[in-house]
Amino acid sequence: MRTANDQMWPSHFHNRTSRLRTRTAMLAVLLGMCLTAGACGGSDDGDSPPPVSSQPGSTTTASPADPAAEVRAAVTAAQKQYYDAYRAAMANPRDQVLVEALLAVYVDGSVPARNIRGDVAWLAERGYVIRPSADDYYVIEDIHVDAPPPAGRATATVCGYDTGTVIDGVNRAPDGKDIVVNNTPASGRTRLIWVEQGDGTWKIDGGELVDSWEGENRCPPRPAG
Repeated sequence: MRTANDQMWPSHFHNRTSRLRTRTAMLAVLLGMCLTAGACGGSDDGDSPPPVSSQPGSTTTASPADPAAEVRAAVTAAQKQYYDAYRAAMANPRDQVLVEALLAVYVDGSVPARNIRGDVAWLAERGYVIRPSADDYYVIEDIHVDAPPPAGRATATVCGYDTGTVIDGVNRAPDGKDIVVNNTPASGRTRLIWVEQGDGTWKIDGGELVDSWEGENRCPPRPAG
C-alpha cells in the first residue's frame, strides 16, 4: 500500500483520495514488499534453484539432509503465514490483535515493519477495509537461498493476483449498500528478503517491486489444489 513516503510503488489506492494507493501497490504490500525505495533490496546473486510454486493452503516438504530445501520449505510456510495475517488485518485494520499478528511477520524495527504499521493505521483512521476474494492467489516463482541456517537468508520471487474490494467499513450508500472505494483487480511480482531469527522463525526484512499490472493478471496460473 503506497504512502506519501513511498517512492517505489505506482501503488498494497491513486484517484480514491490524494493518499489512496493504486491497486497494484496494495497487492505489493500483500506480497510483503519493502515500502520505501532505497531502504532495502533483494539479492539475486548466483544460480537460482528451480521455481517453487505455492498458494494458500499449500505445503512443501524438505529433506533434513538438504539445508537449501529446509530454507525453501521454511520460507514457503512463512509466506503463507504472512498472506493469512495480511488478509485478516486488512479486513479489520482496527483490530490490534490482528495488526500485531501481521507485524510479527516482519523483522522488528525494520523499515517495512514501520511502514506497514503506518499503512494499517491510515486505513483504520478512514474506516476503510479490504474485503478479500476467493479468487486471490499467489505463486512463489523462486526461492534463492542466500545463506543457510543458522542465520539463514533467502530471496523469494512472488507473483500475486488481487481481486479484493476496498470498501468504506463505516459508512453506507443511501441505498444501504457498501461504498466501494476500489475494486480494480491487479497482479504484481515482488522479490522479498526473508531472514531467519534466533528462534528459528523467518521474517521479512526487505524487498522490491519488480513488475505490476493493474486491471489484469499476468502471474502464472493458480496451482491446482
